[in-house]
Amino acid sequence: MTKIYEVVVEKPRITSSFGYRIDPITGKKKYHNGLDEVSKVKNRNLYAIDTGYVQKTVTGQDKSKTGYGNYIWVRYPRYNLSLLYAHCNKVLLKKGDKVKKGDVVAIMGTTGKSTGVHLHLGMTRIGSNTWLNPVNYDMLSDKYNLTRTLRKGSKGNDVKKLQKEVGTKADGIFGNNTRTAVIKFQKNNKLTADGIVGKNTAHALGWTYKGK
Repeated sequence: MTKIYEVVVEKPRITSSFGYRIDPITGKKKYHNGLDEVSKVKNRNLYAIDTGYVQKTVTGQDKSKTGYGNYIWVRYPRYNLSLLYAHCNKVLLKKGDKVKKGDVVAIMGTTGKSTGVHLHLGMTRIGSNTWLNPVNYDMLSDKYNLTRTLRKGSKGNDVKKLQKEVGTKADGIFGNNTRTAVIKFQKNNKLTADGIVGKNTAHALGWTYKGK
């Protein structure tokens, strides 16, 4: 299975892993909230992993405030993930722009607090501030076909798949926690926040929908 980070950079090589490490600038132990990678073939293009849209970009004068240099956040609704591309030499898009898989969103660089040309790849769930380890996330294959509307009280494998997508306990039972997570997802994607998974919410998840 191809990992998400392997699609962002062509033929990547990881130079620093997620988690605690010795900071190369300060020399002190510090939490590293992403994955650092470079390309083995010296291609510095940074790619979109799926259909999505640009949530935020920071370049120029503002870049020194975070240490990320020039950076861009892209949201991917099908994955329920936001990806941070940091230390870019150049950001090619602006807030609100739409992307599709394979689009070049930025050029790898060494802006901000950086010791060399690389990508710092950060990852969170959409609407969350909790950092995720990119090496744990695979590319999705075929679109999932939802054949019924899911709502509170629904049970089964499709509910379990939904729960994994929206980041809640995957027990296959559509309860209050799942409804809350669905509403949050709907709000983040500017959908009607009713806690019911029908055609529009299914499509925002990257699924097909043939239910009634």
